[in-house]
Amino acid sequence: MSRMLPDTLIEIYDEEPIHNILAAAQFKPRNLVFIGTRKLKSKRIKSSIITALRYLGVESKCFFYSTDMSSLDSVTGELMTVLDSFGECAVEITGGNEVALVAAGMLAKQRGLPLFRYDRFTRSYCNIYGCEAAEGPLDLPDFNINAVLAMAGGAMKSHGHLCVDTLDGETEGDIFKIWTIYKKHHSKWHKTVGYLQQLSKKHDSDTLKFSGSSVLYGTESISGADLAVLGELSDAGIIRNYQNNGGRIGFTFKSSLMKSCLCDVGICLELYVFAVARRMGIYSDVAISVVIDWDGDLDARLNTINEIDVFAVCGFTPLFISCKSGPPNVTVLNEIKTLATRFGGEFAKPVLVTMADVRSRDRYLAKRAEDMGVELIDRSDLVSERLSKQLYKISQA
Repeated sequence: MSRMLPDTLIEIYDEEPIHNILAAAQFKPRNLVFIGTRKLKSKRIKSSIITALRYLGVESKCFFYSTDMSSLDSVTGELMTVLDSFGECAVEITGGNEVALVAAGMLAKQRGLPLFRYDRFTRSYCNIYGCEAAEGPLDLPDFNINAVLAMAGGAMKSHGHLCVDTLDGETEGDIFKIWTIYKKHHSKWHKTVGYLQQLSKKHDSDTLKFSGSSVLYGTESISGADLAVLGELSDAGIIRNYQNNGGRIGFTFKSSLMKSCLCDVGICLELYVFAVARRMGIYSDVAISVVIDWDGDLDARLNTINEIDVFAVCGFTPLFISCKSGPPNVTVLNEIKTLATRFGGEFAKPVLVTMADVRSRDRYLAKRAEDMGVELIDRSDLVSERLSKQLYKISQA
């Protein structure tokens, strides 16, 4: 449902990035005016706001005014300058400090200035003064990963160890087939992966056709093929032309993605979470193995980067999901919480998905996750196929 505001929307700049662009994404004004501290002179801040808006399809012309935000006279004077320059305006007051809110309230009474704000608890806009466009139900905007990162000054640099942009029906089905086998043999899955990793060293990196002894002798270890697992993978069509003759085996991976899934101990869980999230249909954007550049400058030689196993956005709620096939630790909690806070702000949901029995075997870590606000999905949820239910609950909270 589209509602009309005046051509110009005034935003009181806020340290919470989403407060600066949410209303613009909703109402798409012709002019978007920001009033804030000297920070608004920063090219990086201006660029992050404009880039995020463009990723959301908002073509508003942006203007940035800076003043002393601790002075009522300064803020009032700046607001009046904007009103004199742009004519009819509305002011969105979700963000900003008390001084700016007082100034906006005073001018609303004096000049009939429409005021409105977003209420995160009711998930709706509120008409504070003379802004009927903000009343009643609205179709809230859907964000995407690029916009979420850009508004906080970051950028998606690339995919990391796994590059999958989309899934066709057959590939999605294959992921769920592998998941069934993985779940059944989870306690010894690392041995299967270890064997396949060692076998892969004897072949070209781009080949899908493997053959070799069912027992491999490394410099420090011996790896044996789990014939039961390979047989089930063959029955599921994940490997083809499977042969087991006198201590030698041979097979062909169905695809390079299936090869990656079986030659890295953690990828199966990541792919499963990714596939489940996509299948749910509630996310406006879902990506796997997202490498985040903190500074948003993809050409810089030295930047801080991190990788998110699965990144999903529901409306404008981003989920930062870390997947661990083995027992996680406090460092994992700290990392995913830091990334969610830095790039998602108050609406972000940090999530840890693990095949470990954390709630029953590591109550300290489970309590730590709860206290930190990190949502925990552990083995009990995964083996009982409650992942989609848990993700939905987290996304709607």
